Amino acid sequence: MIVSVEQFDTYSGNYETAEDVVAMKTQMLNAAQKVVEEYLGFDPESKSYDDYVSGIGYAQLYLFAHPITEVVSVEISGVSVPATSFTINGRCLRRNDGVWPVGIDNIHVSYTAGWSSENVPDVVRMAIVQIASLMLEESGGNIGITGKSFAENSRTFINYTNYKKWLEKLDGLRVMRMC
Repeated sequence: MIVSVEQFDTYSGNYETAEDVVAMKTQMLNAAQKVVEEYLGFDPESKSYDDYVSGIGYAQLYLFAHPITEVVSVEISGVSVPATSFTINGRCLRRNDGVWPVGIDNIHVSYTAGWSSENVPDVVRMAIVQIASLMLEESGGNIGITGKSFAENSRTFINYTNYKKWLEKLDGLRVMRMC
């Protein structure tokens, strides 16, 4: 978990410690982290991946998660590629001796990507805690409904949660996929 319950307590100002409340806060943090992961397109915490990528004839091969911290193996159409023929460049593998060949899912890469729990960017950490705080605010059916009357007309407004405002600041880290 990227954000601890203690950090969540500090941000939200809710210091309840009953076992069921702490369990609920943990669920909210996990759910908020999942929202962030889905928006980013990858898990920000370091983990291993085993992906097939389509080469498009460029020197750069963009993988599904970043930052790339280790490459275990690369194969092109089942043939192993020596580690000396590419360089890890944050979000991509840069081919040192040419380009990655064009093909559909023709490149198999086993790698590790993401940040250690302590090094996850603050913007990711803040998005998680802010979204979890919104979830906490909505607990117990606390969704805002307001009304306004004008002469013979009236309107009712239902306030719902849209996380877009908090997620947009992650756009620089987001992985966009074309399928």
